[in-house]
Amino acid sequence: MRSINETVDIVIAGGGTAGHIASIQAARAGVSTSVIEAGTMLGGTMTAGGVYMPNHFFSTKGPVVQGIPWELYTKTKEMEGLDIPDYRQRRPVESPGYYSYINIPIYAAVAEEEALQAGVILHYHEFIADIKAVGNYWEITSFGRGIRRITKAKEIIDCTGDADVVRLLELDVLKSKVSQPGALQYKIEGIEYEQVWKEEVQTIYEEAMNNGTLEKGDFAYANMEPFKYYLDHGGHNATHIYEANTYDADGQTRANIEGRARMLRMYNFVRKSIPGGERAVLKMMAPYALARETFHALGEYVIEKDDFFKATDFDDKVCNAFNYVDMHSQEIGCEVEYLESADLLPKVPFSALIPKGSRRITVAGRNVSANRVAFAGIRAQCTCMAMGQAMGAAAALAVQRGVASREISSRDIVALTVEHGAVPV
Repeated sequence: MRSINETVDIVIAGGGTAGHIASIQAARAGVSTSVIEAGTMLGGTMTAGGVYMPNHFFSTKGPVVQGIPWELYTKTKEMEGLDIPDYRQRRPVESPGYYSYINIPIYAAVAEEEALQAGVILHYHEFIADIKAVGNYWEITSFGRGIRRITKAKEIIDCTGDADVVRLLELDVLKSKVSQPGALQYKIEGIEYEQVWKEEVQTIYEEAMNNGTLEKGDFAYANMEPFKYYLDHGGHNATHIYEANTYDADGQTRANIEGRARMLRMYNFVRKSIPGGERAVLKMMAPYALARETFHALGEYVIEKDDFFKATDFDDKVCNAFNYVDMHSQEIGCEVEYLESADLLPKVPFSALIPKGSRRITVAGRNVSANRVAFAGIRAQCTCMAMGQAMGAAAALAVQRGVASREISSRDIVALTVEHGAVPV
């Protein structure tokens, strides 16, 4: 095994939804930055995870998240030769948000290109195995195939989604007794919709549930949508995996197996039982199952339900969140609850991104410190990207000023992100 020593200013643990944005922001601010990513590409749930819907950049009232996330999104549209959607022309009848869609391979490649142009050092197929403080530096040990890397860094941002670094440091974490179900993303195409009748396929679906052909969770939204919804979406993002404890390899393996079993069961059902489904093709499957929540950091502040629904205007706010909660459960399926007014826009405070009692480490994305209900709203992809940009700015400013990230003013963080296109908060 080859041993490598590396020194950078900032290490981003995880190049996913929050991590890839954090790395670009930090590097563009002029500090040396590396990403240690266990997977094969940037973007996390949006790319390798198959959830190609970074939502929500806009509300009915205007921009919610912009900056580097919006820049990458618009570059992918331009590369496809597509117009940038004019969100003022949307008619948000069903939802106060505006759904955006990316081309996965283009987005992953564009994000990587922008990271490299900014000077980010990328280490794919590596995971962090150990971290310890040595004076005012971190010594981070990571392993990949044939490689043992020891990185010396001044700051680290945990964007792993499961608080991997926070747990390695034995800092306090939060985890609900019952986590939201996870999902494996796949897409069925080739259904001949002119043969699909809403009430008929609903009856066929209910019969299959009653006779055991299908199982609870195979269609996640049965409590709120007819089965035609599943067919219209080709099954994408419409299946639940219970107990998706993907924070370790064993849990990830179990979730992958369950997800693929559910996918095959539904595909066979569509082809054999649904009129118009005979020529259906299983077109896409993400390489691994996803969790909606596992471990996340206990921060200096825990965002509570009332903070979210009353849109608390935190003194140390660093970015916006969106104004609804999307709560999944094994018992019910999925429930969506909106804030009472579209004028209310929740915020994310800096203190919820600082692990309690820590120095020179922040978190972003699904690692945010929040109770279960608030977390169900804040975990949306655009908000995770906005948190990533904010923490990339915080770490860069800390390095430049020779202090710990927790000592940086939230106003200075916002000011730097606004210089890079973010929405003022």
